[in-house]
Amino acid sequence: MLTSKGCERRQERLLQRMEAGRLDLFVTANYRTIYYLTGSLSSADAPAVFAIRQDGHSALITSAAAPALATETLLLETYSIEKVIDQPVSDAAELLMGRLSARAGFSVAGVERWATPALIEEAVRDVSPEVTVLDAGPLIRELRKRKEEDEIEEIRGSLRLIASAYGAARETIAVGRTELDVYNAMQAAVVLEAGTFVQLHGDFAVGERAIRGGGPPTARVIAENDLYILDLFPAPHLYFGDTCRTFAASVPTDAQMRAWELVQRAVLVGEEAVKPGVRAKDVYAAVKEVLDSDPLAENSFWHHAGHGIGHHGHEAPRIIPGSNDVFEVGDVITLEPGVYTKSLHGGIRLEDNYVVRENGLENLFVYPREL
Repeated sequence: MLTSKGCERRQERLLQRMEAGRLDLFVTANYRTIYYLTGSLSSADAPAVFAIRQDGHSALITSAAAPALATETLLLETYSIEKVIDQPVSDAAELLMGRLSARAGFSVAGVERWATPALIEEAVRDVSPEVTVLDAGPLIRELRKRKEEDEIEEIRGSLRLIASAYGAARETIAVGRTELDVYNAMQAAVVLEAGTFVQLHGDFAVGERAIRGGGPPTARVIAENDLYILDLFPAPHLYFGDTCRTFAASVPTDAQMRAWELVQRAVLVGEEAVKPGVRAKDVYAAVKEVLDSDPLAENSFWHHAGHGIGHHGHEAPRIIPGSNDVFEVGDVITLEPGVYTKSLHGGIRLEDNYVVRENGLENLFVYPREL
């Protein structure tokens, strides 16, 4: 779970950006952002609101009972046997109005609009009719890019689950078994590792099914010479690990080994290229040049070369040719080159997760890459 110390740092950084943007108030009803800033993790279905003023005074409205980093916490009732609760969002809006009215006024408010119901924004306007409301979504996306150490530890926790899943996959993959057999073994391993239920998200397609994507497991039977791409991204406490390994269903062919060596070389080139101040598009170009230089790949590398991760599966910096992102210290990223052809009986993709440090990359996922 996120720590109060980490949440304090993130709130300090938010207040700095509020001051720079001349925001008197920040409001969000995004349960992910609320966890990010306060450590309060509520259900996605339960309304929650966090408001913080430029002076640092904050109010959290939530149905979650766990401690959180907020000046005051107001418990929102979402279930009762004494009364019917049909619109808890309305109740949250009323509570917010009460807290905003209790202190000095504000003239400019930032609201994370894409995830905040209109009722919450209306509550802000009701308290201060002359307020200018700005969309704070870009501010939060910018803030999220750099990860604190407690966020990195959350990602490490996800990666530990992935390692257990790969161990189960390696023991289960065999000609004649199905994608469902492999998935069920991995899911069971993740639950045992976590000590509770965690949904294993990922791409589970084997052989040629994986050439242009992935998707959920099916009853498709694993065949001789199939390559099995397993791209896994669980998020037990909203923070994603996101890695990929490729497993050979039988003894790898010479072409498959050459393709593995090519993808491995592309990973190493990407690792060497990522440094603070480097443009993400330049890393994409370096990785793609390696892959496209070998006829064996058949120019089949069609997707991104990596992306940022955090409490969303894809965040900045995005390693694509259309990106203007620049790597910074504290970014947590993936690198994931791949090749995909029928002659290989599928494809090979390798993906690890890294923190961008002052002198380059720290790999967070120490797990064998071999077929």
